[in-house]
Amino acid sequence: MTSLDHPQLSGLGRNPAAPQDVLVRLAAHKAGRHGVSLRRGRLEDAVVEALLTHGGDDDAVGLHGDRISPEMRRRIAEHPYPAIRDAYRDFVHDMVDRKVRIGIGDLEEAYGQPRTALVSAPSSSLRAAVARAWYDRPLAVQVELLADPDPQVRAAATEHSQPGVPPEWRERCLADPAVRVNVARYIPLTSEQFAQLMQSEEEEVHQAVAGNPHLSAEMVARLLDIDDPLVRVAAAQSRHVDAETRDRLYALVEAERTNGSVEAEVALSWTFAEPDWLRGAPLNERMTLPGLPVHNIPARTGLLP
Repeated sequence: MTSLDHPQLSGLGRNPAAPQDVLVRLAAHKAGRHGVSLRRGRLEDAVVEALLTHGGDDDAVGLHGDRISPEMRRRIAEHPYPAIRDAYRDFVHDMVDRKVRIGIGDLEEAYGQPRTALVSAPSSSLRAAVARAWYDRPLAVQVELLADPDPQVRAAATEHSQPGVPPEWRERCLADPAVRVNVARYIPLTSEQFAQLMQSEEEEVHQAVAGNPHLSAEMVARLLDIDDPLVRVAAAQSRHVDAETRDRLYALVEAERTNGSVEAEVALSWTFAEPDWLRGAPLNERMTLPGLPVHNIPARTGLLP
């Protein structure tokens, strides 16, 4: 095994067919331990023991939960070195402090509390982490997060359109600088709300509104002359835009990209609004809709078969 190079050791550690005795031997090598740490499923006790013997706290981060046996969880909890005992907990806490998204189950395990308690935790960073991770939270919990005194928590609670913003909270959210851009992307807007948002001097607000799937034809018409590639591409993908207008908008942005505009490149390649309305259209309409270039619909949207 020592004749193998590092990539081979790591690959062998990830191999689901690798037997236990090989994994135990791999644990003596840094690259081998790395590969074993990336394996899916439960690790046998002997493999965990070998990782604890040869590795450090970096290797112990993945040794938690159902991935290891209850006996090994007790073994780690009683380990003489705090860095090993607390490796997983410290990792999760660090991710929370860095505002890196992490699963709600990981938060519950690392903090030793259910999500219903974590949502009211003293730490605003932790409350924000819960808001980012607990996707199917009840509406009552969402309201609690929307009322949170810390703007980072409110922002995290409105990053996605689900569980949503209750109608009675929409005006308040649109007036809140911490969440205005987020909610402008997806809540149904009244004519007055739309007009107020378009009066904003922030380009990001206009871009968020342009990607809102609930805009009326009148609202979309007001977007057509805004000199912003992101707004133009979002407007071009509206159900309310005809083929001629769509082609004109794309041509304008393509011309800007040809002239070296980074914003135009981004608008055409990465951060444009996804035409959600097209998702429910018949396949023949999705494939033949005139003026909506196929290259502007990324595979991740699921709009193309």
